[in-house]
Amino acid sequence: MSSEGFRREMPDLNSALEVFEEEQRKLAEFQRKLAETTTVVDAPKKLFTVTLDGNGELTELKFNTTGYRSMPPAELSTLITETLQKARRQSLQTMQELMGGPMGGADINDLASGQADLADVLGKVMEPSMDLLRETSGDSPSKNTDRTEDDGWARG
Repeated sequence: MSSEGFRREMPDLNSALEVFEEEQRKLAEFQRKLAETTTVVDAPKKLFTVTLDGNGELTELKFNTTGYRSMPPAELSTLITETLQKARRQSLQTMQELMGGPMGGADINDLASGQADLADVLGKVMEPSMDLLRETSGDSPSKNTDRTEDDGWARG
């Protein structure tokens, strides 16, 4: 086999690497934006303010007035819970917007609530990269997303 013929048969690993590096860049940009993001929600009558970080974790609960002191404990507890839930929904919506739409066909709210299977979503997200790798190695890309073979993701 001539060296010319060998070069033509070589898989295009550079293209696969470029795609992978682009995906890494996008992920790093998403993580950077997420780290800079906060969600701030005021309770009714601005009794308190809830602040969440980009991951939807509580970073601050600030009482703005002393009005909460005269509230029955159960009422205050319900108000805090409802305000945190509202903040969490807003935070998830912000994450969805930063991602640029549904990830792997699943809404981030479905992922957060457990309604979407993370393994399935990650499989769909990785499918284009995996197809490109299959093509470069000489295998044909899979057009069947309903695979029965083990894809390496544990499903419960």
